[in-house]
Amino acid sequence: MDVPDMRETKVGVLDKAMSILLVFSRGDAVLLPQEIAERTDLPLPTVYRLAQALSEHGLLLKEGPRFRLGMTLLRLGMLVAEGIDVRRQASRHLKWLNEQTGENAELHMRQEETRLVIEVVSSPHNLRPFADVGVPLPLHQGAAGKVLLAWLPPAQCETLALASATRFGREKDFDLRHFHTELEVVRTEGWATSEGERSSGVSAIAAPIFAASGQVTGAITLVAPSARLGDEQRLRYIPLVRTAAQRASYDLGYGERV
Repeated sequence: MDVPDMRETKVGVLDKAMSILLVFSRGDAVLLPQEIAERTDLPLPTVYRLAQALSEHGLLLKEGPRFRLGMTLLRLGMLVAEGIDVRRQASRHLKWLNEQTGENAELHMRQEETRLVIEVVSSPHNLRPFADVGVPLPLHQGAAGKVLLAWLPPAQCETLALASATRFGREKDFDLRHFHTELEVVRTEGWATSEGERSSGVSAIAAPIFAASGQVTGAITLVAPSARLGDEQRLRYIPLVRTAAQRASYDLGYGERV
């Protein structure tokens, strides 16, 4: 099999699909199914079937009888590169925020209609994490979710918020008009708070990380038990969360140093 860096996972269909994608890493822009079959040692009918399925997902692009790598791969690659860069640049600011407050400092990023915790600097006071790294969370709930949505175009914001509410089974309780009002306040103030929206007894403060393009690429979030994040603590911690997010934004090429 003439495929570079091919690893077998014992999942037959996945291995065959990956062998097809990796054929293009040799620099060939477009290939006929017959050429893919020759280079992967896969039967031609299998190549036809898998290449068509990959094109349905945008992983390949069909041009007449030939195939080329699809735009979905580019989009996913850009997300990975962006995520790595944001995580690297935000890491020291999360540590600083944790040192200033003694509470969990987290980096949240959007993935479609969900948000993911990408990085956590934990408080020594917490016996368990408030959310696991990499596990999808509702985008329409919580301080970080509001921050990740607030600067998006209104139509995209509404679509993602409704999709999140549907995915997490809370569409009946979701008031879109009230949510729009909340996001207007978030954009005006530059930060968001939440109390018990996703998990009872857990509160959060979040502020946006802007990329050089001006788009919100993540949210620095302070998370703590509600009992430790009362009005007095919020007044002290909101400027700290905003400062950490602004410094991370600056490191990504946005704005002025704070």
